[in-house]
Amino acid sequence: MKKIIFIIFTPLFLFSQQLTIKKLSDEVNSKNAELNFIQYNDTVAFYTVARELNGKFISEIFELNLVNDLWNNKQLSKYNLPSKHLANITFLDSSFTLFSLIDEDTISSIVLYNNDKIDKYVKIPNLNFNSTYNTQPYITAYNNQKVLYFVSDRKGGFGGLDIWLSIIDKNGNFGIPINAGGYINSEADEITPFYNVHDKALYFSSNRVDGKGNFDIYKSYGALNLWGESYNMTSMNSQKDDLYLTFFDSTNGFFSSNREGSTYSNSEYCCNDIYSFKYSRQIVSKLLNPEIMDYLPLNLFFHNDEPNSSTSSALTSLTYKETYISYFKLQNLYFSKNKEVNFFFSEILQANFNSLNKLLDLLFIELNNGKSLELQITGYASPLHNIKYNKNLSSRRISSFINYLTQYNNGNFAEYINTKKLIINEVSFGESNSSNFVSDDINDKKNSIYSIDAMLERKIQIVDIILK
Repeated sequence: MKKIIFIIFTPLFLFSQQLTIKKLSDEVNSKNAELNFIQYNDTVAFYTVARELNGKFISEIFELNLVNDLWNNKQLSKYNLPSKHLANITFLDSSFTLFSLIDEDTISSIVLYNNDKIDKYVKIPNLNFNSTYNTQPYITAYNNQKVLYFVSDRKGGFGGLDIWLSIIDKNGNFGIPINAGGYINSEADEITPFYNVHDKALYFSSNRVDGKGNFDIYKSYGALNLWGESYNMTSMNSQKDDLYLTFFDSTNGFFSSNREGSTYSNSEYCCNDIYSFKYSRQIVSKLLNPEIMDYLPLNLFFHNDEPNSSTSSALTSLTYKETYISYFKLQNLYFSKNKEVNFFFSEILQANFNSLNKLLDLLFIELNNGKSLELQITGYASPLHNIKYNKNLSSRRISSFINYLTQYNNGNFAEYINTKKLIINEVSFGESNSSNFVSDDINDKKNSIYSIDAMLERKIQIVDIILK
């Protein structure tokens, strides 16, 4: 029998000044396993309850209402059928509702619910194969492109359960699944994917060896199958299982855990409860235009050893716009070396530069309204060259951004920088955070310069904007 991954928490934890975690009430949680809490809108949520009854496995989807800041009115949702075991509901809009359907042999399939058809539950052909495990769908949109992330043990993965994706065309057809790649998947199990549109990161859980416990929550920035290195969400994780993380907005969401304090009947740590989490940044950000936080963190990318190659200086006279334009003009060269890069140039490099300009317009309005801000910026490099050189290279990249900032909008930002109304807090990491997947062999330019992995390392990141 396939392992059914359940998960819980203790009443209230303040892990840091930024994160508060709270166990939901007994109206939501029970001695059974509660999973996959999805807040559908301001007042409605759905989640899965899994249990055993007379030696048989039962999985059902329940609906809740938010009344006076408490989840109440627990009831079976309309999506259940007496003869089916359903779990992991996911919505994009009124045209798409998907589930995991668990058959009697516990092989899980992904099904589509269609209100307009008599046979409402339809298995999706491209996603489901005989004798393979396909589960935990999460549907989202990236640049107006509908995408389904899901979990499978099909051939072609990195080992165990992997995260895959399927692109959905304008007619609602699901494309051939694509593995999310080596920055997401490993020889261990990767499960419960969730793409957060607010910070443009994929959140998932893995039981890889570098975690704090069994399943830990990780995140990676990128899109589709183009991802950066995965980071352990250490403040969220425990020594037990932590998974099914979802966001409702930019700072609030839910996850499941079976850590100490979980509600159980016979065996401790057997069963999941639902927990909410809240990042306190919203307390500050409410004083800013909330649209600002939708752009963060923002990654800005560079060609190899740019700006100003072959120098040890930590400063440059070039602006980020100049380095961006020269990089974008190299698209054909990159394509001749790597046929997978066109998406990066149009959907990441160009899109992020456009997002930068929109973000700066919003920041100028805040500064013009009398607010004082701090920008937190980090710089990175791929592992070519030595450690000291790459640290200065990262600083040059941050310098190019500051140059662009001081010239943007007819130089109006310069006044706020000079009067310390706008403070720039910069940290140069160099190659210290670079991935082991990136080659450091200058003679292997295909992998050390022109690979997607190397391209994603050469960047600066606007991490946060703090109201002073």
